[in-house]
Amino acid sequence: MAQLNPAYVPLLTFLGTLLIVAVGILYNNSRTMDIKDLIHAESRVTEANLRRLEEKIEKVENLLLTRLADHDTRISRLESK
Repeated sequence: MAQLNPAYVPLLTFLGTLLIVAVGILYNNSRTMDIKDLIHAESRVTEANLRRLEEKIEKVENLLLTRLADHDTRISRLESK
C-alpha cells in the first residue's frame, strides 16, 4: 500500500469521525422510533383494558340499581301492609 501524504491524515480522521457519528445518530434515531412505537402499542392496550373495566363497572352498577329498585318495591309492599 502506498504511503499516505501526512497532509491527508487530519482530513481522513475528521471524515472517519464524522461518518461514525452519523451512523450513531441514525442508529439511535431508529431505536427511539422503536421505543415510541412500543409506547403507542402499550397505550392502546391500556385503553382497551380501561374500556373493558368501565363496561364491567357499568354492568355491576346496573345490577345494583336493579336490586335496589327491587328492595325498594319490597319495602314499599311491607310498609303498606
